[in-house]
Parts: sequence; structure tokens; C-alpha cells
Amino acid sequence: MSGPFSVLRAMLAKDLRRELRSKEVFISSFMFSIIALCIFYFAITASGVVYEKMAAGALWICILFAGTLGLNRTHQSELANGCYRALIMAPVDGGWLYLAKTAANATLLGFVTLALLPLLALFFSVNLWPGLGYLSLSLGLGVLAFTAVGTVIVAVTGATRMKDALFPIIQLPLVVPVMIAGVNSTASALRGEPAWDWIQFFLALNVVFLAAGFLLYEFLLEE
Repeated sequence: MSGPFSVLRAMLAKDLRRELRSKEVFISSFMFSIIALCIFYFAITASGVVYEKMAAGALWICILFAGTLGLNRTHQSELANGCYRALIMAPVDGGWLYLAKTAANATLLGFVTLALLPLLALFFSVNLWPGLGYLSLSLGLGVLAFTAVGTVIVAVTGATRMKDALFPIIQLPLVVPVMIAGVNSTASALRGEPAWDWIQFFLALNVVFLAAGFLLYEFLLEE
């Protein structure tokens, strides 16, 4: 088992090292999220809605758009550098490559999410501390489930001519359960309430998505 795990570590280190050098995905996703968060804040306050109750929804919509943008950018850089040809020739099952790509994408999106939390507390006047444990768990599982789906879909659409349009069209309906669970679990955590039902739902989603991606990714690389 040392072979697959060594490939997984090498792939994960390569993706994170490239992002540390360029910071392209983090900066673009984070700036886009700040703009989206500002738009939501001013739109909600102008409409007269109690904006403190909208914090969870605003956060997850920012995660949705930032994650979609980040996944697309990382995949395009792989195609531009011809990395996918090397992945096909790697002496390991495609499922391990999928786990490495998913871990790298989840790590990058996780950093963006962490950077958004202080802004969320500032804009929407929410206290993150009472339910910080549940909040961290729900965000971590949600980001993992989101990237588990997106890593598969971006590989499906990456070789098509209309990849920029097809990727969000196919991905968005599939992440609806992630968004529903994310908004509800985050809202409960921000109120300081336990969110075990939604966290269990997240665990089930991750098992299904990661297992499907592990089994399918090798065939997607060959295609």
C-alpha cells in the first residue's frame, strides 16, 4: 500500500506547492467571494430583511461560486501544462489520483472559507465562538463533499469544447444536497445549537461521492 499512498502524497504536495508559488486560485476565489459577500450584505440590508439570519446562506453561496471558479482554474492549468497525460501513465489506480486531486481542491477551498469567516462575522454581526466546533465540522465536511463532486465533473467536461459552460451546468444540480445541508448545519452552528442530523447527512454524502469518484476517475482519465 506504500505505492498508492506515496503517489497520493506526491500529487497533493505538487498541487499545493504550485498554488503556494502562484496563489492564483486562492486570490481569484477569495476576491470573488469578497465581492459576492458585499453584494449580499447590501442587498439584504436594503430589502429590510433581518440580515443576521442570512449569514449561513451568504457564506455557502460564496463557497459555491468560489469553489466552482477554483475547480475550473486548477483543471485548466493541468490541461495547459499537459499534466493529464502524465497522470494517465502514473503506475497507480486512478482512484488514488482522484483522492489526491480532491484533497488538494478541498484544502484550497478550505483556506478560502476560513478567510471568509472573519468577514462573515463583521458583515452579519454573528458570533462564531459558541458553535465553533459544529461550524468547523459542517464546513469541513461540506467543502469535502463539494470538491468530491466537482473533481469528477470537471474531469468529465474538461475535454469538451464548451467546458466552461458545461461544468457549472452539470455540477450545480449535483451539489444541491451539499448546499441544503451546508446552510442548515451552518445556521444551527451560528445559533450555538448542535447540528448532528445534518453532519450525519454530510458523512453519508461524502461516503457516496468519494466512493463513486474513486471508482470512476480512472475511466474518466482514459476518456
